Amino acid sequence: MFRVLSLLTLVVLVPLAPAAETPKQSLRDYTLKSVGRTAYGIYVGAKKAGWEVDEVKMGKHNGKEAAILTTHTYMVVNVDGTKSVEEEKTADYYELEGDGPIFFSESRVTEDGQETVRTSVRDGDGLTQTIQVGKRTTTRKVPLPKSTLVLQRDLEAWLQGPPKKGATFDNYTLAWDQDKVDVKEVYTFKEKKTLQWDGAVTEAYIVQTLSQGAKFDAKLLGDGRPFIGKIGVWEMRMEKEPLAQKLDENVDLMAVTSIKLDKSLGHVSNIDKLTLAVTGLDDFILPESPRQRVTSHKDGVTVLELSRDHRGDKPTPLGYEDRQENLRATANMQSDHETLRKLAKEIVGDEKDTLKAATRIEKWVYKNLRKTYDANADDALTVLENKAGDCTEHALLFTALARAAGIPAHEAGGLVYAGGDKPSFGWHAWAEIHDGSQWVTVDPTFGQVYVDPTHIKFSEGEEDQAYLNVAGKLKMKVVKVEMKK
Repeated sequence: MFRVLSLLTLVVLVPLAPAAETPKQSLRDYTLKSVGRTAYGIYVGAKKAGWEVDEVKMGKHNGKEAAILTTHTYMVVNVDGTKSVEEEKTADYYELEGDGPIFFSESRVTEDGQETVRTSVRDGDGLTQTIQVGKRTTTRKVPLPKSTLVLQRDLEAWLQGPPKKGATFDNYTLAWDQDKVDVKEVYTFKEKKTLQWDGAVTEAYIVQTLSQGAKFDAKLLGDGRPFIGKIGVWEMRMEKEPLAQKLDENVDLMAVTSIKLDKSLGHVSNIDKLTLAVTGLDDFILPESPRQRVTSHKDGVTVLELSRDHRGDKPTPLGYEDRQENLRATANMQSDHETLRKLAKEIVGDEKDTLKAATRIEKWVYKNLRKTYDANADDALTVLENKAGDCTEHALLFTALARAAGIPAHEAGGLVYAGGDKPSFGWHAWAEIHDGSQWVTVDPTFGQVYVDPTHIKFSEGEEDQAYLNVAGKLKMKVVKVEMKK
């Protein structure tokens, strides 16, 4: 299944307060005018599955006065009958001098009972981040974030100009759990309106924020805070705090996001080719490959032809830069860690053939990870320690082990067929490796090398979030099913 809690947190943290009367207003005065709390309900479809409370306040760290931005987010959903809970508490400390850069941050994320603490401290021209998961502690150096108080103040001034329709503004927000902590947001201004909030008429600014491919459509209040915002089936609504924290029970994530089919496909192991008619893609462009082709697109209907992954006729070698990108270690995919390197070597043994080596890793992950939706983890070492997880954990650990073994690999995601009494497609994650000749799909959750035709690819890598724009909007009809001969 996909996860969007962190992305929603990113896109909602926009302007703090009204624009300054003068560009030379001190950052201390700017922060004092911004002090306050704002609460949001997080909805999946028509049901509230979580909440977020943001606060701006003055404070100190190690005797140094600072503007402190805190976020407390809580989400609980049911996935295939299993309850999954995620909670995040983050406090970012900004200097009140210069551009107002961050000099300290603490983020505590608890996923299904397991806490990850990330502490970032100013160190020269960057930050040193310490990550603690259980008894394991690691550190890394990250550049000084582009998110500053001055940048936020500039965004507010731009917003309240107001800008012309179609004008854009480049902003940066923070993702402490990602390899690159700076996440670029591009704001596009649409129009200015009025709306009712808290018994009064107030100005609202209609914008769309593009972040990692995901489009966040929002109405911002006159002081810059989001009043309502939406990505696909996910929505955030400004509410009074007690109301925001009153959640619906048994929010079934699969029921909301799955795409029902008009007929059963039978056993996927017997399917050779599958043709579907897809609607609701809007401007989303499906990635194509020898096993996934768009054969027509007319009047909002996309005809998609899928085949079982297979060895291609023409080799597609990987260039040097692409190879290095698909081998590098990241904050979440610690393929350079001794533990993962040692395990990868043990699994692969003396196998020199890339595809056979990848198959050995796939089989190990498939057999050794307990399949469950209540063991979420966002880095490979934690997945290995837990030896449990859903498709995202399987794909993450497989990819990290493949890279540790010197095999170019990345995560992939999209839809996969779920049979039963109510046939449908559900969101899923798998991986791809390059065997020296071509990209090969690998699904360590299902135990597949060369995946079946019911895998529909929508994304590649953790920073590709565009699929969220169509989640909850898609509809599909079966055009043709061709069985193996």
